[in-house]
Amino acid sequence: MIEILGNIDPAHLPYIAVACALLCVALIVIGLLLQAVSGIFEVVFGLLEALTGILQGGPVSWCGCAFMILGLALAAGVAVLLLNAPASCVDHPTNFCLWLGFLS
Repeated sequence: MIEILGNIDPAHLPYIAVACALLCVALIVIGLLLQAVSGIFEVVFGLLEALTGILQGGPVSWCGCAFMILGLALAAGVAVLLLNAPASCVDHPTNFCLWLGFLS
């Protein structure tokens, strides 16, 4: 070990000291950045987990059913509007009727 240290040029010792100091600073910065990034990921994935828990029924078992019933009601409302549109477009023609192709 002493033989290796004897081969180091004394003029390079300040450069070695600065390199070691920069390495320590870089390791501290990398450690802080990793903590920040992991905190951000924890928040994002926590929100996604909460959202999927709500959509799957999670702690409140009726919540998933409420979303399903709301979606079915929305689909039924759109179906009723589209079924009544031709008769309504004859009496009251609008651009909406033209877009859907009920008017020529």
